[in-house]
Amino acid sequence: MRKSAKNYIVFVILLILGLLEAVSGFVLWFALPRGGGYGGRFGGGAEYTFWSLSRHTWIDIHNWVAAAILVVVIIHLILHWKWIIYITKKVFQVKSSTVRNLT
Repeated sequence: MRKSAKNYIVFVILLILGLLEAVSGFVLWFALPRGGGYGGRFGGGAEYTFWSLSRHTWIDIHNWVAAAILVVVIIHLILHWKWIIYITKKVFQVKSSTVRNLT
């Protein structure tokens, strides 16, 4: 498989995972905030859901998607490792003329 095809696949996977992470985060923040349900003073122990999933399930989705993002980012770094090394050396390279001027 060509390098550009690998990079494209990694990009698409990161895009999808990022969108899932954002959606689950907004659901947890807006639709199912902490303290929801009827457990406290109202009794009954009922739990709110969003798209038929409880807050605990949304937290699990959010956490697993975050772990998947971490794995794909590591793969991304592996695919670009030579470029990272090259640019790092180029940025921190001291030119010989600069060293001569300092001595």
